Amino acid sequence: MKLFQIEDLRALAEVQQWPCISICLPTSRTGKETRENPIRLRNAVGKAMHRLTETGYAKREAAQLLEPASDLVTSRDFWLHPADGLAIFLSPGFFQYYRVPLKLQDDVVVASHFSLQQLLPLFTEDGRFHILALSQKQIRFFDATRTRIQERIVPDMLKNIDDLKQFDVAEGHLEGHTVALTESARTDIIFHGQGNIADKTTYKADVFQYLQVVSKRLEKYLDADTAPLIIAAVEYEQSFYREVNSYHNLLERGIVGNPDELGEDDLHRAAWEIVEPHFAEAKRTELEHFADLSNTDKTSDRLEEILPAAYHGRVRTLFTRRNGRVWGRFDTDTLAVAAHHDPREGDVDLIDLATIYVLQNRGIVYTLGADEMPTESSQAAIFRY
Repeated sequence: MKLFQIEDLRALAEVQQWPCISICLPTSRTGKETRENPIRLRNAVGKAMHRLTETGYAKREAAQLLEPASDLVTSRDFWLHPADGLAIFLSPGFFQYYRVPLKLQDDVVVASHFSLQQLLPLFTEDGRFHILALSQKQIRFFDATRTRIQERIVPDMLKNIDDLKQFDVAEGHLEGHTVALTESARTDIIFHGQGNIADKTTYKADVFQYLQVVSKRLEKYLDADTAPLIIAAVEYEQSFYREVNSYHNLLERGIVGNPDELGEDDLHRAAWEIVEPHFAEAKRTELEHFADLSNTDKTSDRLEEILPAAYHGRVRTLFTRRNGRVWGRFDTDTLAVAAHHDPREGDVDLIDLATIYVLQNRGIVYTLGADEMPTESSQAAIFRY
């Protein structure tokens, strides 16, 4: 199952043609409710067909455009691994879908660009995190939010330490790396049930090599992801993993103990206890920074200033009010912003657009409640310069 990443969001944001069809659905993962999943999609495709024909699109052409989504309705294989939400994007010559760990709202949008607002929480700083539950018997990887957790299949990942026998770790992505243990990894670790010193040394090397392969394959899968990663493992394996880890946002604190004894809900609760203060502290720091700079030209809560700055990569941190919308148009040539109280033909959600620009330029985005916003506006920003 493909992980929805920032590169996917950027690619979707760059599609600008008529018509762009965005379909978002909540989907059930277990129980009898899963039977409703294809029904929801069929109804959504019907809505998209109706809206296309309302705009003058020929019914036959509309059916051809929506055919990839229609085919999913009856695909048994497609529904074998549902997530909490399903997002589908279609346009002439373009079709992509994503299963995401968010309970999306039913929505069908036909416009000259894709509607991405429901997916943006995946990239806000308090939106998503990962859990790596690691033991020598099995490896489980999860994508999670505050309220949801879903196991993901990492391509080419080892199943357990015995899988090392099937791979030549001196080749491929480990070429040029060594598995020599550092002093910090060698000391203060007690292995129970091992034989002589030679056995212990070999055992350490095997475990270290195992974790090195796991780290490299997970890093390749996560690629440019920015979400925090929490490791669940016994203490010495966590120590070894941190020696070989190259993912930039592995949190210092992990879930200590044998993760094989923990179910998904147990892991989710334990991980949220770790990541919640991490999110809260980062958000508090950014809000304090906004307050410190509030009387300077380094901040603004005016969309007319924020949107051009976001387009040019000047926004370091963007705060947006949850469910806030501002309809209008943005001219990238003149940088003029025209906002309207009610949506007009050709309008886009300008807050949505600003958020995408900020994410495209490696900025930070927080989605806040109205009482958390640093000003009364639906948006506020800290500029890089």
